[in-house]
Amino acid sequence: MRPSDQSRLQDSSSALILGRDGIPIRRILAPLARRLQQICQSVITSVLEEAGLVQLEYALLVFVDDVPGISQQSLSEALGIDRNNVSLIVDKLEARGLLKRAVNDADRRARELYITPEGRKLWRGYRPKVRQANDRILTSLRADEKELFLDMLVRVVEGNRVHARPGGGRRKRSAPKSSATQGRSGHAA
Repeated sequence: MRPSDQSRLQDSSSALILGRDGIPIRRILAPLARRLQQICQSVITSVLEEAGLVQLEYALLVFVDDVPGISQQSLSEALGIDRNNVSLIVDKLEARGLLKRAVNDADRRARELYITPEGRKLWRGYRPKVRQANDRILTSLRADEKELFLDMLVRVVEGNRVHARPGGGRRKRSAPKSSATQGRSGHAA
């Protein structure tokens, strides 16, 4: 066996396979997870479009209904999104009358979130459609495989919770360089 053949066999977990449409698919977790997220986003977006919601807004409504009085900071951590983005989403949902904010008596800086009856009616009205959409995403799996897949996915997410943070893995934003600093070599004079 040639060395190149041996290294290919050792790396068979990342081997390319061809999808039904002939597009190559690499068997590596991160790209597959990204593609699954794209699929989920697309399918759920089509279901929520008539409600005027996006997936994250819907998830936020569900979460606030599950945990009434949750602070925006805790919600940010639970959803794994930046607290400024949570604030923007809450602003939008509050303007639509779907959520309300209350000042926390113990910490006047903190805001507690509560779902309104209109918000509860909206998300619960779409729950069957969202469940059907999720089932549609998993139609290529048998019933027992669906449960196993979801159980394993939960274990992977829980086992890596420390990495589920807002902005994790993104490039840091850098301040634009001024014309005075662009010409410097970076060495101290």
